[in-house]
Amino acid sequence: MRLARALDAKKVRRERRLLVAEGEDLVEAALDHGLTPQAVLVDAARAEEIGPLLDRMADLPERYAVPSDLMGHVAVLASTPRVIAIVPQPGPYGFNEVRWPPRMGVWLAGVADPGNVGTLVRSAAALGADWVALGPGSADPYHPRALRAAMGATFALPLLESVRAEDLATRTGFQVVAAAVVDGKSPWDVDLTRPTVLALGAERAGIDPALDALSRGGVEVSVTTIPQDRRTESLNVSAAGAVLMGEALRQREVQGRGLV
Repeated sequence: MRLARALDAKKVRRERRLLVAEGEDLVEAALDHGLTPQAVLVDAARAEEIGPLLDRMADLPERYAVPSDLMGHVAVLASTPRVIAIVPQPGPYGFNEVRWPPRMGVWLAGVADPGNVGTLVRSAAALGADWVALGPGSADPYHPRALRAAMGATFALPLLESVRAEDLATRTGFQVVAAAVVDGKSPWDVDLTRPTVLALGAERAGIDPALDALSRGGVEVSVTTIPQDRRTESLNVSAAGAVLMGEALRQREVQGRGLV
């Protein structure tokens, strides 16, 4: 239980390469992707409700039945889960371990909200991205809220951490298409069938310097703006990212290269 609480801290998660999966959906997703929990805490009063899941972990040496009030103390999220597992983080991944050039990669520059990061990871996995790279200022994808928002996609898609614009600029054979609120081309007019990295930032002020660094590094960079009713607020980064990923998939589908 001490380790589970210690893993609230990003520094500890990174040093130990561990995450805390709260709830049976996340634990089951981790198991489905071949990750073996180091330890499992089970709400003693509700263990019978998740018998089939617990049967999958029957051989684990560290499995503890815990009173409900202590489960609530360990859990970070609002609801008290029936099961909590300490699970190895996937990876680590670098560019040499993922598809390059990508059909579509996603680079997050300064997306600081864990919920947005998790939602973008989920969209990326569903819409055919090859990987998601986390740039400076982006939230930890293994934060409990990011894990919850990703709904298991964290285990299905390679996540590259601490990827700077300068790191991307060392690669070749791709274009960067950056989302912006104004002054960009319509995504319907951008060729997203080419090897593409979508650059998404919470604020344009945060992503512009990164785009400058990419351009200086010789990377082809273009800016796209999603058409929308200007009487409304702009889409948040997770919604905008899903629209652009969906458009990239649509364009590939037209060529018969959708999710293949």
